[in-house]
Parts: sequence; structure tokens; C-alpha cells
Amino acid sequence: MNIFWYCPPKIFEAFEKMEDNPSFRLRCLNTHKHLLKNGHSSKIVSSVYEIKDPDIVVLMSFGEEELELAKWTKQRGSFLIHDYSENIWGIPVLEETKKLCDKIVCCSTVLANLEKVEYLNKVCVVKDPIEDSAVIHNPRFSNDRLKVAWMGMGGNAAWVRDLLKPIVESQDMEYVEISNREESTILWNKNTWQYDLASCDIVLCPQAHWEFPAKSNVKVTTAIGLGLPIICSPIKSYEEIIENNFNGFICNSLEDWGTSLNRLKSKELRELFVKRSREIIPYYSEEFIYREWEAVFKDCLRSNI
Repeated sequence: MNIFWYCPPKIFEAFEKMEDNPSFRLRCLNTHKHLLKNGHSSKIVSSVYEIKDPDIVVLMSFGEEELELAKWTKQRGSFLIHDYSENIWGIPVLEETKKLCDKIVCCSTVLANLEKVEYLNKVCVVKDPIEDSAVIHNPRFSNDRLKVAWMGMGGNAAWVRDLLKPIVESQDMEYVEISNREESTILWNKNTWQYDLASCDIVLCPQAHWEFPAKSNVKVTTAIGLGLPIICSPIKSYEEIIENNFNGFICNSLEDWGTSLNRLKSKELRELFVKRSREIIPYYSEEFIYREWEAVFKDCLRSNI
């Protein structure tokens, strides 16, 4: 397989480095590395002029350049995949591009179901993997004042802080924001974020689920990979992993967040939730998710036989 991932500079405009973009790192870069490891040809390119004789072109964004690349790819008989991580509808250039695609790979079940209304059997799901890490929270350790962490890239930070920080502090716990915002408690850093998060005791995974129900699993699986108990919003991709009051808490109201935090003052319950939630790790490992990507690529090529 000769695969090209088209990643123009606009994907990284909000980030200091390419690898700081979590979607790029998890969905493109990790898969690219595994393709090379398994003997395939894979290249990440930022210019259409770098693409030579592709079997498959993967788009990570949309726009006029991507549409022209899509047309060229189909004209030469190659396969076109759109990796789709945001629920964006009705933009003509995006919809025209998706019509040309052989596969639309979605990051969540909800997003895929929405896309299937229009694009039917083109659509499949490949979830975000848990990044390989030697870092894990020490279950025998907890801070004297429990640290409750939220980690993100700043988009949700203001409302999370305004709504949940007071609830955390009302439980006599410390609120920790790990993000790229100047106002963060700890500034997100590619080399240290895993250590920073693993040094906390509980992870909050809130989402504005009434507006964005199609988000990926990444926040929940990141916390699980680091051995931390989770309190989360009722997002389908989270509910596929977290069973309320079994391996985490799912909150449907602000009151639920306070109740859940209070219950997780119990070290025994935190350890139990972590033990149960880590049973899903094999199904979200980098190798497992890579095999799902590989199956998508091979399915494209088989259809040409």
C-alpha cells in the first residue's frame, strides 16, 4: 500500500508543534508509524505536490485544496478517505468532497450514524487509541488534598472552570486545569502532560453533550490509560466505555458532579473503578486501533480487484 496523509499547515495553526494537535497525533501520526513498522509505504505531506502515485489519499481537513485533490485522486483511479472527527454539516465544499470519498472514517458511533443518513455504506468507525505510555498513576498514592483534573486544548476551558471548579472546591478538593491557556494551572506540554495528569487523583471529562454529542472517546480513554478514575458527561462514546457506578460516574446534572466527587473521596472506590475500567485497554490500544485502520485500507484495495 502506498498511502499519503494530506495534512496542510492550517491543521496546526492553533498549536506550537504538529504533534500538539491531538487528532493529528492519535489518528494520523500513530497510524502512519504503525504502517511503516508493518512494511507499508506511508507519507505525511503538507503539499499536494508531494503526492506521487498514491494507492490511497487520506484527508484530515476540508477546503478548496482538499476538493481539488479529491477530484485528482479519483480521476487517476486512486482511493480517497476522509478522516472525520467533527460533526460539521452543510458546507458545500465539504459535502462535495465527501461525495467523492470511498470511505468516510468517523471517530465515534454517533458521528458515523449521522453521516450514514447521507453517505450510507461509505461510513465506518475507527475510534481514538490510548497512546502508549510508561506513565501510570500510583494507586497507593493520593494527594493530601485530592487533585481533580480537567485537560483540554482551551475550547471548553472557560465554561468547565466556571461551572465545575466551584463544585470541586466545595468538596475541599483542588481543581487542576492542564491546557494551552495562560490561565491554566499547568500549561500543556507534549513531554510532560502525562506526568502532570497522572499526578492527579480524579479526572473530569465534561462535554456540552446537548450541542456536541458526536465527540470521540479520547478524554475518557486517556484517563483510563493513566490509571485514573473518571467522572464524565453522557456522551455515547463515553457510555460505550463507562458504566455508571460500576467503573466511573456519568453525570446528567450539575448536582451529579458534586455527588460523584464526594463518593470518590473513597480511595477504595477510586481503585475499584480504575481496576474495572482498565479492562477495556486491549480494545483501544494503538495496535488494535491500527488494525482497524489497516482493515479500512485493505477493504478499499480489495474493492478494485
